Amino acid sequence: MASEMADKRLVDFDRLADLCLKYRCFQSPSLFHGVLTGQLCGQERLSREHWLVLMGQLLGDEGVNLQGDERQLALDLLDQTLEELSAGGLDFEPLLPDELYELEERFAALVKWLQGFLKSLKAADIAEREISAEAREGLEDLQKIVDAGGARLIADDDNEKDLTALAEFVRMVVMLLYTELHPGRPQVEKPGQPGSLH
Repeated sequence: MASEMADKRLVDFDRLADLCLKYRCFQSPSLFHGVLTGQLCGQERLSREHWLVLMGQLLGDEGVNLQGDERQLALDLLDQTLEELSAGGLDFEPLLPDELYELEERFAALVKWLQGFLKSLKAADIAEREISAEAREGLEDLQKIVDAGGARLIADDDNEKDLTALAEFVRMVVMLLYTELHPGRPQVEKPGQPGSLH
């Protein structure tokens, strides 16, 4: 699903794919964004250094020490995702490949995104947190999408609409969960300002 907001993103699927390719990392870029989003939803605060270490671990078994432009790319992804989640304008979207990719690849990327997201939430003990029945049910439905991830999608108009609807559902569940776990705490600080995440 491509929106105006997604079109303006500083970090998109292809930029992350290039980074993965450089390190011969065969993970989907969508997994990285899912892990990050789950961390931001489930943690009270996610430090910039912790995210850099986590992304380095995702890129390689030995861990990659991100420097220079690569470090900036990781931080841009963090800032961009946090801004989308906390803006309050429902701007958030999962980071997925665009329509130039085959439908099946886009569905697989959505499943990978969800796997990363749900794994991060589990690590944050989301099961022990107080969230609404609606949010809890939404998370159960997200798990069902992952469980059905082996299904093949034939490229036709109906399945295109189904994928769009699934991505929209994921988006709404994530926004609901973030809002519930971070009530009244829109993060309005810009990176580098006093009080921002470091």
